[in-house]
Amino acid sequence: MSIETELKLAISPENVEKLLQHPLLHNATHSKPAQRLYSTYFDTLNHALLQQGIGCRIRRVGKKRIQTLKTAGFGLGGLHQRQEWETNVESDVPSLEVIPEGVLPNRIISRFHQIEPLFTTDFQRTVWYIVEGENQVEVALDQGYIKTQTSSTDLSEVELELKSGDPRILYQIALELQKTIPLTIENHSKAARGYALHTPRSPVYHKAPPVELIASMTVEASLSAILWHCIGHLNANEDMVLYGDDIEGVHQMRVALRRLRSCLSLYKEVLPEMRDSELWQELKWISAVLGIARDWDVFNLTLQEMQTQTFGQAVLEDLQSIVMNARMTAYSLTREAIRSPRYSRLLLSLGEWITECGWRKGLNNPIITQLEQPVIGFANRILQTQYAYVCKRGKQLHQLDATKLHEFRIAIKKIGYGSRFFSDLYPAKDVKRYVKKLAQLQDELGILNDASVATRLLNEAKIDDNAATRHFLNGWYAHQHIVHLKVLVEAWQNLLEQKVFWK
Repeated sequence: MSIETELKLAISPENVEKLLQHPLLHNATHSKPAQRLYSTYFDTLNHALLQQGIGCRIRRVGKKRIQTLKTAGFGLGGLHQRQEWETNVESDVPSLEVIPEGVLPNRIISRFHQIEPLFTTDFQRTVWYIVEGENQVEVALDQGYIKTQTSSTDLSEVELELKSGDPRILYQIALELQKTIPLTIENHSKAARGYALHTPRSPVYHKAPPVELIASMTVEASLSAILWHCIGHLNANEDMVLYGDDIEGVHQMRVALRRLRSCLSLYKEVLPEMRDSELWQELKWISAVLGIARDWDVFNLTLQEMQTQTFGQAVLEDLQSIVMNARMTAYSLTREAIRSPRYSRLLLSLGEWITECGWRKGLNNPIITQLEQPVIGFANRILQTQYAYVCKRGKQLHQLDATKLHEFRIAIKKIGYGSRFFSDLYPAKDVKRYVKKLAQLQDELGILNDASVATRLLNEAKIDDNAATRHFLNGWYAHQHIVHLKVLVEAWQNLLEQKVFWK
């Protein structure tokens, strides 16, 4: 059994020649000539192996047959890690006998005789080996097809597999290649793409699962865990944005980025230079792109709500068409951004930074010492600091203008994300009660913020100040403000009366 660690990048066929001529590959320690690899993937018709996170294939390499069993592992930012077992076999049908005892659960062993071929991969692989000190990386260019009995899709990707050494070398090589070749991250394995081809399913959106922390974890370890968690949440919703039609996909990607940026802000004591970094600017860029699409989505939902009232239908008819066109444009730009090398470079750079603990560069000893302290004390301190900031901002809440309310809303969101990040460190019931109060307050602030966003979108749509549509919307939002400001003040008071869960 071995642990497979690899970084997968998609490459368009027209850019293959650039890859072949890249200095990194010309200077590689050695290479292998192109070799045809033909693999058949097996499972039951209802994907029993996949449901257990198991992949099974037989690969033909010349006259050899290699049976491979893989666990699902995980894939983040293009990096895939899995356990795998490889065995030379004589047959084109998987053998249960060569699989080590304890690898397969009993429910799979009892159904192993039901597996059958579902799809195949057929591609040419060209391999180079890059050695830097103790690091050895296999660079493989794969070009071919993934096929089922009824359909096929092209395969063109670069795999960087760590043979030995530090995983950050994978990111360094990928970023070096991407300087001159428009490579993009491929988060789906060949097997995952084959299953999707065999049994197409509509994309689904994913909310963020809980962050798993323990009190004895260091500040640095918790930072790394939360950042990877946020990246996983981001990656999980890309398919919905690219190929689905549920607006929650854009919402969840935007939430993932807000959580990630909030994490970086909450940890600013140990990340003093973060806001001046290129990473921070690139995170702001993709957040802004998604934000535009999300704003039009929310505005469109509000218009639909207004149109349920008979008196609002006629005056909003023309605006609805404008909004739909603006949404289509925003989504087109969002998908273009997610498919771009710029977005992949951001994720690769984040992956490298987290893997090598890049925040340590240039830090003084007191901050490094702080990074090595247990997270619980750090969590107590930053939650209290954020709470004090929120309390200060919330004074005379009913008198705050739109700008101040927006700042207050951001502060509430930040303490909300912090509460969820560190929830495992405190009594679950106490955290749940507090987070519920925060969520109620945040909802009211969001409704009040919608008016400011709507005004900006109307200006972008070039709706005349004296247009009937503008007056109608101003009246709607003025009523919303009166109703929800009262509820907001009550929600704020409820939060103040709720005992904090940290020490």
